[in-house]
Amino acid sequence: MPEPLYLGVDVGGSKTVCLVGDRAAVLGRGEAGPANPNTAGIDGFRRSLTEAARGALDAAGGRRVTAAWIGIAGSEGARMRGDLRAVAAEALHTDAVWISHDGRLVLATAGLAYGIAVVAGTGSSVYGLRPDGLEVTVGGWGHLLGDEGSGHDIARRALRAVTQAADGRAPATRLGEAIPRALGVPDVPALRRRCYPAPPVAEVARLAAVVLELAADDEVSASIVRGAATDLATAVRACRDRLGWIGQDVAVAAGGGLLAPGSPLLAELAAQLSGTHVADDAEGVVQLVSVHGEPATGALALARREQWPRAGPSDT
Repeated sequence: MPEPLYLGVDVGGSKTVCLVGDRAAVLGRGEAGPANPNTAGIDGFRRSLTEAARGALDAAGGRRVTAAWIGIAGSEGARMRGDLRAVAAEALHTDAVWISHDGRLVLATAGLAYGIAVVAGTGSSVYGLRPDGLEVTVGGWGHLLGDEGSGHDIARRALRAVTQAADGRAPATRLGEAIPRALGVPDVPALRRRCYPAPPVAEVARLAAVVLELAADDEVSASIVRGAATDLATAVRACRDRLGWIGQDVAVAAGGGLLAPGSPLLAELAAQLSGTHVADDAEGVVQLVSVHGEPATGALALARREQWPRAGPSDT
């Protein structure tokens, strides 16, 4: 009999990545567009999941999936997870489907059984998991209600810095040339026509790369990065406190496109988390753990777990 086939999927705000493998090796990889149901809807989730899984499975010879683990930001509600699991089970032709917060994938990719994951890409959130199974999520409210420190948030701050500088209400910034150029318009006044009606969230979030690139030489960009890091660090501390880890050493894994190795946002976040002090003069060390590999790697590792419930998987 052929080896069991496992599927690991990272559903992001900009793209969907799927890895397929047996117990020992990765056999295929597929990519598709955004599938986060909060922005793409259930139909968008189904479409991108199916496309990404097909690409991965074709590379693996088109065999049937034994089990799948899918990480999705903003999927904390039981009803939402139930709906997504039903769609995924149909699309992947397997009942063994787990749906979890995407932070769970970051922990697994970092080799952590529990801890805190901070994720910053198109959106942002912080996820914590205790050894007893308690989960805590901070942030992840979406681009209208929150997502502080995310690509969309950084881009929105940059756009406002540019327009305020043009009005004389804020300092001049190199973003005044870089942002219009990135959006394909000649100058700042043309941003009004380009940005209304509002472009897709993922398209706006891509402007964060411009801010990170200029952060070393442009004070306004650097200030935006510092503000984003402060918001992420605040969320990490809130997650730690809600997990009951006040005064304890905590491992924090950083994931998402904006927190890749070498990112100025990652460096600023690490600086702000180092030497964290908590209430009553107690100290707890917040250690940022390196993450090697993409989050879908963590999803695949979780899908390979041996302990499958007899009555079918329950989402965690």
